[in-house]
Amino acid sequence: MNKAERRVTEVVLADIDAATRASIKDLATLAKVSEPTVVRLSRKMGCEGFTDFKLRLSQDNAVARMFVLNEDEVLSKDADVVASTVYDAAVQSLAHAFAQRDPQALDAAAKAIGRARRIFCMGVGGSSAAIASEAENRFFRYDLPAIAMSDPYRQRMAAAFSGKDDVLLIFSVTGKPRSLVESANAARLLGATVISVTRPVTPLALESSILLPLQVRDHEKHLQIPSRTRYGQLFILDCLATIVGSSLLGRSAPKLRRARAALLSLHGVTDQQPIGD
Repeated sequence: MNKAERRVTEVVLADIDAATRASIKDLATLAKVSEPTVVRLSRKMGCEGFTDFKLRLSQDNAVARMFVLNEDEVLSKDADVVASTVYDAAVQSLAHAFAQRDPQALDAAAKAIGRARRIFCMGVGGSSAAIASEAENRFFRYDLPAIAMSDPYRQRMAAAFSGKDDVLLIFSVTGKPRSLVESANAARLLGATVISVTRPVTPLALESSILLPLQVRDHEKHLQIPSRTRYGQLFILDCLATIVGSSLLGRSAPKLRRARAALLSLHGVTDQQPIGD
């Protein structure tokens, strides 16, 4: 860097929060340089311009606060305190999910699942992939043709196989994973119904036939408790499974009785035990 560019970086590093909110004129004035100098520095850092520079600076600063800086609260090692913390996180997540519920969307999604030829349950990453697997587990008990997929290649292949009688049930915390967005787009264009449990106004939400909105504020820190969004995802899945089960009761109840009878040899007579658990 030349001397002028170095003065800009020194101003930025002195107060990163302020720099992310400053206008190009303000930053140039503080560094005693011209505005074109600020633009040149932004491009030298690999950014398209000053606005892009501030955005990327803000993102990097947020990551630093989560994983590098030592100013965040330390999670207690006390078992009772930890249990209380996790309980509060679960309750807050359920409250957020309940407040965002869309009964009409839930009803439409349940009807599509109940009459689907195939149900591709998709998710990537941590909680979303696990919830997709749980969706397969829940719908299997109603003898519905559900398949869980967390592999991006299989997701794209399933989308390419899809038709008007198929359903993609997609779980995503951010609504941004490329494989999910592209799979949703391809399947929808082929006539499949795409049901997404994700944040509104995201790439995945925009590619969905039915959106089940879920935006839970997370508080993820280094070595902190797992994402609380999964509790909200489970809430929506349980709502869906319950509606589907109720609508298919005449068809599924006899099968569930036969399934329970078939398992008696494995665990004997049980009271109120979930089928297959």
